[in-house]
Amino acid sequence: MPPADIEKKTIIRQSARELFFRLGFNKTSMGDIARQSGLAKPTLYYYYPSKESIFDEIVIEEATFFMEAVEQEIPDNSSADEKVKHFFRISYHKLKQHADVVADLPRYLCEHSPHGHPIVEKLNTLYIKKLIPLLREGREEGLFDIEDEELTAVTLVYMTEFLNLDWIQHYPQEKQDKVVETMINLLLNGLKRRN
Repeated sequence: MPPADIEKKTIIRQSARELFFRLGFNKTSMGDIARQSGLAKPTLYYYYPSKESIFDEIVIEEATFFMEAVEQEIPDNSSADEKVKHFFRISYHKLKQHADVVADLPRYLCEHSPHGHPIVEKLNTLYIKKLIPLLREGREEGLFDIEDEELTAVTLVYMTEFLNLDWIQHYPQEKQDKVVETMINLLLNGLKRRN
């Protein structure tokens, strides 16, 4: 893609992101996004066929930044089981920070459900992709008793789906940390090799 097209798509996503956060998804139109980004509507439609497609790309972009931030905080010199523990613990704490940021904003994610399942699947795929190398490392170190890293990663991601903004915003805060630590211990005990 030529640099000019990349730049225009970036401007469109930034403009849409601002509007989604300020107005919510349902109240934002393609016309609003075109005006906010300083582009003609036909130009906007050239790059994105719908606001759903812009929204999806924004969510994937945010999730990618989120996962990169999680990975940067995992200590390189840790054992694989510690890395998995850090992976879930850091993900949870970053999600808590994000929940605080969006607490007073329109429910732009929750109000937008018609295509919610496909985007959740994309996010799960991203998590799975990040977990597989950690699980492989644990198996190679002799720490984890697993045969199929991908299947195990898929299982872990679906088992931990409750760790989302809605759970963090509505489950009693005084119990959240205990639930997450208990979950991490149960997951790791299930993965570890028995002697």
